[in-house]
Amino acid sequence: MFNRDRLKIIDFWQKVALEEGLFQRNITKLIDIKSKEIVDVTGPRRSGKSSLLKLILRKLNPKDGFLYLNFEDPYFIEHNDQEIILEMVDTFREYFQPGLKHLFFDEIQNIKSWEKAIRKLRDTNSYKIFISGSSSKLLGGEFASLLSGRHLSYTLLPLSFSEFLIFKKIEVDSKKDLIIKEKTVLRLFDEYLEKGGFPAVVLSKRPELLKQYYLDIVQKDIISRYDIREKSVMEKMGVFLLSNSAKILSLLSIQKLYGISYELVSAYFSYFKEAFLVFELPQYSHSLKTQQKALKKIYPVDVGLANATSFRFSKEKGRMLESIVFLELIRSGKEVFYYKTSNNKEVDFLIKTEGTYELIQVCWDLDDPKTKKREIQSLNQAMSETKVKKSLILTYNYEDKIEIDQGIIRALPVYKWLLKYG
Repeated sequence: MFNRDRLKIIDFWQKVALEEGLFQRNITKLIDIKSKEIVDVTGPRRSGKSSLLKLILRKLNPKDGFLYLNFEDPYFIEHNDQEIILEMVDTFREYFQPGLKHLFFDEIQNIKSWEKAIRKLRDTNSYKIFISGSSSKLLGGEFASLLSGRHLSYTLLPLSFSEFLIFKKIEVDSKKDLIIKEKTVLRLFDEYLEKGGFPAVVLSKRPELLKQYYLDIVQKDIISRYDIREKSVMEKMGVFLLSNSAKILSLLSIQKLYGISYELVSAYFSYFKEAFLVFELPQYSHSLKTQQKALKKIYPVDVGLANATSFRFSKEKGRMLESIVFLELIRSGKEVFYYKTSNNKEVDFLIKTEGTYELIQVCWDLDDPKTKKREIQSLNQAMSETKVKKSLILTYNYEDKIEIDQGIIRALPVYKWLLKYG
């Protein structure tokens, strides 16, 4: 049946999909566009998922038909049943291009039972399908079982520092480049440390957007989705979590603070994680049972977001630096923990790779002898227990090579480590 509104919606989003001026993201080259599997991209609201889908689209054969739809369009507030997906595909094939081969569905979680429509489309073996959503549980439940082994998942976070420099039109392609442009790079790192890496904030220089991003995540991705009644508690709890980033979290302390049940606190915390507001980091242990029982540390999805919502966090530069390191480790896809020694000293990060370990401590500077001694002692003990011979202290702008009983500790500025020119 002819439907003028559907035609208008398709025509509008086809033009949007071909917009110019997109910046490349590091993850683009990792995404497999040739396989038959469905590609799903998840990540926080405003992290650039829509732009990423458009970048992928540009890698395809222009002769192959594509349909791009963003389900945050107001049209889909009322037309939000699974059938609308199939109707849009049929409309495109009839009025635009019958030889349709690629489907791009942005923020697909806004459509009820969308997974059933995607399954029908996949089962025709006619399309390569790309979907995105703002929930880490996008492929949970029924869809996960239906697509076992039939989908490829990717997570897109706000800009890494190397991407941030690209958005600022600064090229650092070699160690020589970094030396020549070091003052500029360090100045921009200060900006990155304060404002974070949400693309629109970086391009517009409007940090006030971050407060709205926080409200959108809480209200649209949590309160509306889960029909939360205690809206005030949710907003305050989110601020509390961001204010306590790079710290060990006790859900019991939150329960006492807000006077709600432990079960409710636990559920709310899981919603914040699903919406990508925060991540948690487990303590490393050889015993899985011990690891599961140990308290976890939390980190923000973006330091700019944490700074915008929490005055206290912005005053603790060491925790900001640590959060940036954590996010880079998450982007790398490595298995990451924090480590506690037998004498209760903490090392910020233990990275486990095929039975080997890497230890990283983060500290703003090592100018204070007491601080330097404390950090070295923690690493020395951890190196002894994990049999690691080399470890790293990442700082704001301090560089050194320190020989200790257990091996060598290298102190390196974070910005050099982020750019892989340390």
